[in-house]
Amino acid sequence: MTIPPTDQHGFSIRLEWGREGLAALAPHCGAVIIIDVLSFSTSVDIAIGRGARVLPLPWRRADSRVEEAAERAGAVAAAAKGEPGWSLSPASLLDLPAGTLLALPSPNGATLSALAADLGPAVFAGSLRNADAVARAAAEAAGDRPIGVIAAGERWGVVEGPMRPGIEDYLGAGAIAAALLDRRDDASSETRLAAMAFRAAADHIPALLTEAVSGRELIGMGMAADVALASEVDVSTAVPRLVDGIYTD
Repeated sequence: MTIPPTDQHGFSIRLEWGREGLAALAPHCGAVIIIDVLSFSTSVDIAIGRGARVLPLPWRRADSRVEEAAERAGAVAAAAKGEPGWSLSPASLLDLPAGTLLALPSPNGATLSALAADLGPAVFAGSLRNADAVARAAAEAAGDRPIGVIAAGERWGVVEGPMRPGIEDYLGAGAIAAALLDRRDDASSETRLAAMAFRAAADHIPALLTEAVSGRELIGMGMAADVALASEVDVSTAVPRLVDGIYTD
């Protein structure tokens, strides 16, 4: 049987985009890393770093299933972004108490997390903030099996519609790819190019995210602090790993 090239077979570090990329890579990997820099995986990093846990929910906050799922899990349902309380806004989580279980809906990062959980590999949430720590943990969890790096991207229709690649996720994936290449050297061209892009842009990350489409959108909503937090590189040692459907350290 011919093996399709889309699973990047033959390489121990592989990189793809979105749901389709996850479906292509995850069944062949020992670990996958979900990267949604603005804002899911950055929020998860901050929550885990404060000693909380995160229940990822694959819906928008307005969906009634969010409250139902949070209640079943004994979790606190996140507020809508921009509203008072803890939410998908990373800045809102800077005072999140240790021990909190936060039900966090997200149509991109949380959706990919839920899909990945059903495909078998160890699942991690990675960002620019915790790139090195997550790379190290994923390499250990994968053992001698490949690692899949998944850039979430956005949707042209917010929730549905074609995927829009976001440079923030490409840079986050590149930061993690670069950290993985310090540990393994047999990476796909897709992985190597992302690492090269990150290394070339490393001194310009805050400006690039501020001026990117997603960054400008958040700044326009009064959430410049979220973009600033997401732009910080390797400031965190938190390693969010999905265990029984919940991100924990």
